[in-house]
This record gives sequence, structure tokens and C-alpha cells, in this order.
Amino acid sequence: MESVIDVRMLFSGFSLLVTSYFWLVQARKERPNLQFYQLSDFRTACRRHPENEGWKRLCIQQLDTGGVLVANHSSRQNSIIFFECFLLTEAGLVTGDWGFTGEDKPPWNVGPESTISLSPACFFDVPEDFEVPENPEFHIQFITASGKHFSHQFTKKAPRLRASSQPAKQAA
Repeated sequence: MESVIDVRMLFSGFSLLVTSYFWLVQARKERPNLQFYQLSDFRTACRRHPENEGWKRLCIQQLDTGGVLVANHSSRQNSIIFFECFLLTEAGLVTGDWGFTGEDKPPWNVGPESTISLSPACFFDVPEDFEVPENPEFHIQFITASGKHFSHQFTKKAPRLRASSQPAKQAA
């Protein structure tokens, strides 16, 4: 028996490798994949509810414009058309209304493999005796034009990656 490899078998194996690469690597990049990063603090403000006595309106919005960075890790463009807000309390989730700061209003278009910054604002109706925690946690679910939902949990204070004493030690 001769052990000669047919050229057609080599081409077939090469074709299998290229196809596998596409399905395992390239197709993954084409799926919607948005990641959210909080860059600046949010501020909280409470006002008397205009319609319901015994309730107040809690507003959580960015201190600075563009305090949330959205990274699109897909090779296709994606658009955030609106979002839903949820406040995490000891009693459970409180559903809120969404808004934006300044002229930074949806839809937000995120180009392929790029980033944008946005400034979401959330409004919650809470009982008048509700004590706003020092660093409230709230959940935002972003809805895209394709119907895909992406969510992220935010806090009032932006996460800090380093302690303040580290840069001084590194510089010395």
C-alpha cells in the first residue's frame, strides 16, 4: 500500500481549517457585544412628587456629561434606543423612568469596534420616608435597535481601580 496524500485531501483539510476559524472566531465578533464602564460619579436628588402625596421623586444622574463609556466589541454597528432603570432596595427592585443629561439623548449609535460616552439619568418614585443610601445601587438595562438587551449595575460613586497612595509609590 502506498501512503501518498492526495492533493484534494490537503485542500479539503485547509478548507476545514478556514471554515472553523470563521465560525469559532469571526462569527463571534459579529454578534452584538456591548460593555459598560462607569467613569464618573452620579448624583442623587429628591423632590416632592408632583402628583402623589406621601411620595417623592428620586433622581440619579451623572455629575459630568458622558460619564458612562460604552464599548462595542463587535464588528457591526449597534444602536441603543432606550433603557430601563431599576433601583435595588432592601424591599426589592423599584422600577423607574429613564432620561438623559443635557443634549445627550438617545438613540446612541456605537460604531463597530469603537466606544462612545453617554449620560443616563434615572427617576424613581419612592415613599416619602425612604432613606437614600450613601452609595445606592441601580441597574440599567439598555435596549438596542435589534432588540438585544444589555445590562449593567451602577453605583453612585464610580469604581476606583487604584488606591490613592499607589501612584505616589510608583512615582518615587
